[in-house]
Amino acid sequence: MPVSEGVHHDLEDVVNNLITCCVRDADGRLSVDELMDAIGQRTFGPLLLVPSLIAVSPVGAIPGLPLFTSIAIVLVATAILLHHDHVWIPRWLGRRSVDAGKMERGLTKFRPVARFIDHLLMPRLTWLTWGPFFYLIALMCLLIGLVTPILELVPLGGIPPNAAVVAFSLAIIAKDGLWALIAFMLTVGSVWLMAASFL
Repeated sequence: MPVSEGVHHDLEDVVNNLITCCVRDADGRLSVDELMDAIGQRTFGPLLLVPSLIAVSPVGAIPGLPLFTSIAIVLVATAILLHHDHVWIPRWLGRRSVDAGKMERGLTKFRPVARFIDHLLMPRLTWLTWGPFFYLIALMCLLIGLVTPILELVPLGGIPPNAAVVAFSLAIIAKDGLWALIAFMLTVGSVWLMAASFL
């Protein structure tokens, strides 16, 4: 069983943890390496959740950030599919940083949404979150991470695919298969959006 499947985090806990990282940062910049250290490189659910959560929150409006969140999603999903027990982050990506103040303000605005979503999470349809479905989720996240930079060319086009990764992540973390189904529907919607925009 993948390590992440035995770890439980509420969405609001993850948001609060990120806010704490931003507040504690001494130089006003928060790097990818610092985020990874705060999350833990063996907890795949939160590792998928954090970049997608950042992308759909007001923080995602920071120029250039969506590209790096997509790369992070691809790396985490690849680690799952290759049965690795941790995520490898290239040094050039680990050194990338964002304004800690802007991230803290954006995540603070998102906190009530996170609290609301937490009330909707519960273990159900758990068979959709482990075994082959766990790896199907990772494959979907990998594909989403690859196409999201293209969808970012469409105004607000990156929100549906990143929302799908958020839902997939919550499904893994909370053993909630209903959120996996929601994520699959969001993925279908993202495919439709890409087809409608570029074909």
